[in-house]
Amino acid sequence: MVRGPAPGLSRALVPGLVLGMLLAVSGCGSDDSEQKADEPSKAALDCRDEWEDLNADIDGEETKSNPSALAPRWNSIGAAVEHYAASAKADDCGKTIDDQKKAMDALAAFSTKLKPYDMELRLELVKEDAEEYATGPRPPAPEPSPAKKGKKAKKEPRPPKPADIKAALATLTKQAPLATDQQAPAWQQARAVDLDDAAAVKKAVKDLAFISSESKAYRSATAALAEIRPALAANED
Repeated sequence: MVRGPAPGLSRALVPGLVLGMLLAVSGCGSDDSEQKADEPSKAALDCRDEWEDLNADIDGEETKSNPSALAPRWNSIGAAVEHYAASAKADDCGKTIDDQKKAMDALAAFSTKLKPYDMELRLELVKEDAEEYATGPRPPAPEPSPAKKGKKAKKEPRPPKPADIKAALATLTKQAPLATDQQAPAWQQARAVDLDDAAAVKKAVKDLAFISSESKAYRSATAALAEIRPALAANED
């Protein structure tokens, strides 16, 4: 049996009720649509992967303690890269990531220019081998170089005594951090200089070289390092 509209409801209201029910039903899926809209696109995820790869290149730079490592500057770069690795949108690659790579390359190149004046780094690079040499027997003198016709063979000097290397290493270990302290104004400048300003970068390196030449600890550490080098060279032969 077909029933008509409920008592008290006119036929004119029925289409309106049906439309309202359809709208209500269609609205049930709106939350899912909004959730999908909030999910990152494949392009955004691919971009984040690129930033994550870049983040791997920075790993450890911000934890180095020697002054030429410029750890505070790497820490700032690392924070920006981590941000993009976690939340980059599709348009955060391309020029944005290229600019970041250029900034990282500029910082690495600047750090390389500072390394010759970083006695804490230079100590770190020779310490293990120097300690090994200092605790071993003294190597014999190398064989004379072949002499040219009519001339005597050139006698090569014997490598340094282990005890001398032990003393030189002790001097370098003591003087390296003192040299860093005496170079403090130059290291402070290096942590703040604008790397896009070629003249400012050149001046920062020049100022570090001058302050190093005026540092008694730096000169003492340099002399100790000069004593250690022949020992390391002998171990390589």
